Amino acid sequence: MRFYLLIISLFAVIPVFSQKEIKMVLINGGTFEMGSNSKQFKDETPKHKVKLDTFYIAQYEMSFDDYEAFCKVAGFSDPYGKPGFPVTNITWERAVMMCNWLSRRDGFDKAYKIIRDEKAGIFEVTCDFNSDGYRLPTEAEWEYAARGGDRSKDFKFSGSNMPYSVAWFNENYKGEEHKSGELLPNEAGIYDMSGNVAEWCWDYYDQSYYSHSAELNPKGSDVGENRVYRGGTRRDKMENIIITRRSFLNQKKKNLYLGFRVVRTKSY
Repeated sequence: MRFYLLIISLFAVIPVFSQKEIKMVLINGGTFEMGSNSKQFKDETPKHKVKLDTFYIAQYEMSFDDYEAFCKVAGFSDPYGKPGFPVTNITWERAVMMCNWLSRRDGFDKAYKIIRDEKAGIFEVTCDFNSDGYRLPTEAEWEYAARGGDRSKDFKFSGSNMPYSVAWFNENYKGEEHKSGELLPNEAGIYDMSGNVAEWCWDYYDQSYYSHSAELNPKGSDVGENRVYRGGTRRDKMENIIITRRSFLNQKKKNLYLGFRVVRTKSY
């Protein structure tokens, strides 16, 4: 079987589309209690100590505008969405490809090495977590940022114990799509980490991972069939937009309410 190393050379030429800068928030490294001791949601148990290094995370969810520009360069003809709104309906695989494109566009090293063979159904990814390029957050990075990092006030939702001021969910979204940043941010200045659009993470989903998670910079299981996504959506009930809730989907599949935001490792 022949493998094709996708260096993403087709992204070597930076497009002439006008691009908005990805606004990033610095999350200082630290230790926090990840997960919960919920009797209802066993996959977010047990609560356990995690220590993370410093990283940057996007202040807003990834925009459809950037995704549309990526699709034009990459030759993908099926972008779904509206200008000014978060991208949705994107697979995990396409999200990591877009991360590499964004890194090239903005002058950073690529975080992902991708082996791709569409005919054989091969899509293998390794991540260089020391790279300064854009990548998906690990599940631990996502939760720490959603909690507000070292500025956390230990809210139940990202930015509040009452979600109406910080999250679009089934009780207040009124059947409409919403742009990222319309409501209040969390303690770290990040918007929409509860509700609105769910967000892909790097990790393979493992229902029992928290029982054997590494304490320092955990990156999820080494193998799996599905990838984690977090945050809940505008159509979810209140209980499903709590910071600790975990969801998953096959990396080749997409969902009308699932998008992503990027992170970058802090260089020293």
